[in-house]
Amino acid sequence: MTYRNIQGMRAIAALMVVSCHMFWSLGPSRIYWVKPFFAAIGPAGVDVFFVISGFIIYNVLQRSIGELGQVGRGRAVFVFAMKRFIRIYPLYWIAFAAAFLVMLWGPPLPRGQEKPLLELLTLVNGAPNYIVGVAWTLTYEVYFYAVVALSLLLLGRNAMYGLAAWFAMLVVATTAGAGHAASPWNYLFAPILLEFSFGVAIGMLVRRGFQRLHGALWVVASIWMLVGTWFVAHDPVSYPLRVVGWAAPAALFIYGFVVLERQGRWIMPRSLQYLGDASFSIYLWHLIVFELVAAVFARLGWIGVVHPALLMAGMVAAGLAFALASYHWIEKPLLACLPGVAGLHRAPIAPAEAAPRPEPC
Repeated sequence: MTYRNIQGMRAIAALMVVSCHMFWSLGPSRIYWVKPFFAAIGPAGVDVFFVISGFIIYNVLQRSIGELGQVGRGRAVFVFAMKRFIRIYPLYWIAFAAAFLVMLWGPPLPRGQEKPLLELLTLVNGAPNYIVGVAWTLTYEVYFYAVVALSLLLLGRNAMYGLAAWFAMLVVATTAGAGHAASPWNYLFAPILLEFSFGVAIGMLVRRGFQRLHGALWVVASIWMLVGTWFVAHDPVSYPLRVVGWAAPAALFIYGFVVLERQGRWIMPRSLQYLGDASFSIYLWHLIVFELVAAVFARLGWIGVVHPALLMAGMVAAGLAFALASYHWIEKPLLACLPGVAGLHRAPIAPAEAAPRPEPC
């Protein structure tokens, strides 16, 4: 089942990230009076994405488990892993190449910030990512997918036990004071990965028929998000704070919207669903386009002359326009043709997975 409200939430998450990045590239806009608001709440869009990803991958895993009797464990794992690969890497590599060219216009990286290109291209050590700035999150997505695939391979129908054990280890690591990943192996135990568990928990509740919704949920989630934003703003590099302050209330919002849809009470507007479909392209491309447009504005001599609000509006419009063009002319064709090239349609696959909707990144 494709959840239309989940697609709408993906759009909101992508626009939140766009809102906090639109002040970075243009010098005058970095002191614009509305920046503190967007800079404070905008990054939470990443945490919303992670919760959504946990929810979607839980449902994908359940379908994969259901197919084990038809296609066998090896085939089910291959299909799961290859679809995740196709979803992430081809478009990321295209954006990576474009960002690398855009960087030629900018100043060189500060000493010590360079990373081996292979690590960035494979996303095994991509946080931070100095080519595609937003792609640091994809590293955590990839590690999450890897744990799910390994659990499915080793435990088959009991794959959820593997996920539960991993989340338990994450709790222990977080309690012990683990912080940012310092090596590829440490990504497996970074506290921010706990955010996926919230989405998994939502999926389990909905699958088991727990669909109770009260207006107090929205009030609690809103207050929680605002208080969490205040705490995270004072320590923005704390992953545990992001988990508690942003991911937890985001999970309440997402659960509420899923229940509303399941009960047939309210569906997100089509415009948000459409932007949700294109959210991966929006997420990957917007900052690259911002950097390019800002460089063009600088060469035209408009920075410091044209009002920064107009420059930002033009930059955001260009970023969204390019991202939507990417969605239609790059992302959708890749998702349509690459599964066939990889042989994903050569064995019986559940109808819901035959033509997947884009998943969060």
